[in-house]
Amino acid sequence: MEPRSGKQVMLWPELDYTVKAYLTTSAEPALEVSRRYEDRAGIETLIAEWKGGWGIGDMPCWAFDANHVVLLLKLLAHNLMRRFAAAVAPTLATARWRVGWLRRALINVAGQLVRSGRQWTLKVPSASPLARQTE
Repeated sequence: MEPRSGKQVMLWPELDYTVKAYLTTSAEPALEVSRRYEDRAGIETLIAEWKGGWGIGDMPCWAFDANHVVLLLKLLAHNLMRRFAAAVAPTLATARWRVGWLRRALINVAGQLVRSGRQWTLKVPSASPLARQTE
């Protein structure tokens, strides 16, 4: 077998197997080590969303405590946005939407706040996911 260059090398071209190797000093069983490392794979998409949508890589000043507070506020805003999306549009697949799409679909919606009697009502266009949820 001749060596190939690239990110992945097929060990057995005729078989469709995936091989992973974990080098660790842990005394845990192999299945537990594999499960623990596989669970960590989902964090990269969250970090990408936090950097792109919330700007967690941008720190406003040189003071560590101030930057820490800003980071916590951004993560709090992320969690509140996710809870808002789940509450307002539970039938839509908003869990997979990036923050930019959530802002466009759920927040940046032109509407009219109307008071009728003692109750306030927000009227939004029928094309909005908010309007589709109330129908």
